[in-house]
Amino acid sequence: MHNQTLLTGARTLGMVAVALSGACDDMAPDGPGDPITARSEQFNGIRLNGIRLNGIRLNGIRLNGTRLSGDDSSEYIDVLGIGLQGQATGTSSWLVGSQLHIQSSSGPVLSGAGLGKATIEFDVLETGKGKKFKTVKFDGYSLLAPGSDVATFSLKLKDGGWHSLCENDTDVILLADLWDPTTGDRIAGAPADALTFACRGDALAKCVEEGYRPWASVGGTSLRDHHQACTRMLRADYCGDGVPHTADGTPIHVLDALGIQVQDPGVTYVVEAEWGPDGATCLNPGNTRLPGVTVDCGLPTCGASFASGGLIQSGKVLAP
Repeated sequence: MHNQTLLTGARTLGMVAVALSGACDDMAPDGPGDPITARSEQFNGIRLNGIRLNGIRLNGIRLNGTRLSGDDSSEYIDVLGIGLQGQATGTSSWLVGSQLHIQSSSGPVLSGAGLGKATIEFDVLETGKGKKFKTVKFDGYSLLAPGSDVATFSLKLKDGGWHSLCENDTDVILLADLWDPTTGDRIAGAPADALTFACRGDALAKCVEEGYRPWASVGGTSLRDHHQACTRMLRADYCGDGVPHTADGTPIHVLDALGIQVQDPGVTYVVEAEWGPDGATCLNPGNTRLPGVTVDCGLPTCGASFASGGLIQSGKVLAP
């Protein structure tokens, strides 16, 4: 894939669902233990979280257009090439939002459904498993919703037979960034043509689906940091070190100051935390979504909504 960089996620990392809305709510200052009730007719509903960042089959190693560390000592993937229909190959590739474009050796630029059964071939070296040849095949394409700028792809990995690239057998959303599968950090200095296969149902893709599209902006504000903050929030990664403090299926309420997520009038909750790209910016220790959680990274107690500088707010659901 001609200098294309890819990254898988770790099996042990993940996310929550929250719905979309386009209007801001009228917020009032909240104390750490004050239940918050509804003031808006627009709402998101209770959402359930999980603990995985990205569930992709390949042991969570980073897929890279050149060998990691520039030598043979690391786990790595060498991308060998892109196969297209007929005798054509891909000579270069790039993302526009979440849409993959491939320059065909036969002339046209292919994207969306035009990718057909395109394949990516690569060599994988995994510690303890040696070097193996792998193939990923594009097996379907759709938009998240009519008119959406979020593309989803069905990808198959050839490993014996053909299997879904994702462990949960979902489609993927393509993202133009890299993430460390252990810490959850968005990797600084990644190549300009970096690409991640983000499995739907896990945090990287979920945060896109819930409106935090990292290539987009709202009112002149880029959503790239909101997307990263969302991945921390969904996993209750309070300290921004990749350690989750939640369990699959735990309900939370989500809110942001841009109005992408707004207050649900049918839910009573208390503010748990506010979130930035590096983890929580404040935390109410008595309101963690799981009881008895110890968080030892010096976070201040939350005060008025978004006074901490956080981009997204999470709430512990009390009712219904």
